[in-house]
Amino acid sequence: MIIQSLYKPRAYFRPFHLRKQRWAVLVAHRRAGKTVTVINDLIEKASYNSRDNPRYAYIAPFLRQAKDIAWQYLKDYAAPFSPKINESGLYAELSALPNKPRITLYGADNPDSFRGLYLDGCALDEFGNMRGSIFQEILLPALVDRRGWAVFMGTPNGPNHFRDMYYEAKEDSSWFVNFLPHNITNILPQEDIDMMKKMMDEEQFAQEMLCSFEASVRGALYARQIEAMELQERIGEYPMEKDLPLHVVMDLGWHDDTTIGYYQQRFDGNVMIRSHADNLKPISHYIEHIKATWKENKAKPGTVWLPHDAKAKTLQTGRSIVEHFRKAGIKPRMVPELGLLDGIAATRTGFPGWYFHKPHTAKLVLALKSYHRKYDEEKKIFTDDPVHDWSSHYADMFRYANIVTAPRVHGPDEKQEKSVVKAAARGVHYGFSLNDIWDTAPSSRRSGYG
Repeated sequence: MIIQSLYKPRAYFRPFHLRKQRWAVLVAHRRAGKTVTVINDLIEKASYNSRDNPRYAYIAPFLRQAKDIAWQYLKDYAAPFSPKINESGLYAELSALPNKPRITLYGADNPDSFRGLYLDGCALDEFGNMRGSIFQEILLPALVDRRGWAVFMGTPNGPNHFRDMYYEAKEDSSWFVNFLPHNITNILPQEDIDMMKKMMDEEQFAQEMLCSFEASVRGALYARQIEAMELQERIGEYPMEKDLPLHVVMDLGWHDDTTIGYYQQRFDGNVMIRSHADNLKPISHYIEHIKATWKENKAKPGTVWLPHDAKAKTLQTGRSIVEHFRKAGIKPRMVPELGLLDGIAATRTGFPGWYFHKPHTAKLVLALKSYHRKYDEEKKIFTDDPVHDWSSHYADMFRYANIVTAPRVHGPDEKQEKSVVKAAARGVHYGFSLNDIWDTAPSSRRSGYG
């Protein structure tokens, strides 16, 4: 049977279609055509697969996003294969082929939807906007049985796990890597490039069109503070001290991540010893993780801090998360209530008091670099609300950590054991800049000179 494809690949994507490697990273500028390319790659690979009931997946950060971006492309390019189209299930079954391979669209916001499946191949679009652990924990096991393959694709969005994957893959011959800034594809007219340079700020153009992973995230809330920590060598080897309590602070989620921060308060600063994130686990899982961390590190158990929503009773158990902790022999405390914007301001000013133990806080550092505010395209301003993505759960946990370590939380009379943070940074450092004051000042104060 001969079926004529409707797809005509652009020249710069031909090496991608001809790759032999099982794993691929595809970095391309906006409007390069990567979604069309990957959808047709899935169709092509499916048409050559002789196994029974092949299964393939296209995954975007959100299901609605997957539908808006790729659903019409999939239906159009699958047309020569007499596809069975399922609008509610968002899949196309290539009925013209005897083994009827199926390509389904998913959203990474609901990992349950592809948990437990087997896959012959998958493409993860805008991988940097998803939780990195989705692949290792869910998709990789789904690919193992059939020796399936995966494509990780997107346009850079700051220093996140997609950036790290790209740099690691470049040094590994078992990975295919395609890096396509606009000056390599030359697909866009020069007059459009010149227009974008005028209308976009330098960092935005570098990120979106030159595929720069190093350009700062637009609207980043904590990027400057993390850069200052790195320059002052406050992210490094700061291991746990066994004679001090190992405190715990949590941000709770279910489909979203639950994040845990383990920290110690020293005489001259706070040390984030490790961070941990997981999802779709019962609260007993996190309680056991905390107990195991204390036991394995021979740590002195400290205070466990929970957000205020931990007081709510669940419909499934009729108990609150606080009650679960108490039943497990842990008496938690509640993080004092503070508005989101006030909490962000407190976090910014609290950064100089923090040190991070680098071996166990790498994901936290990436998250704090990536945490950013929404941009209102109509008003051309950044909104007060941060973007809710993989980084926000780590950022919420660290915001709580700053609230509970502020002097007013513990009080001047509370006894604390003294210990000097080793290898402390030299020089004077500040928790805010004039730009930070401007960012957090009420709009009424920004409008005038007073």
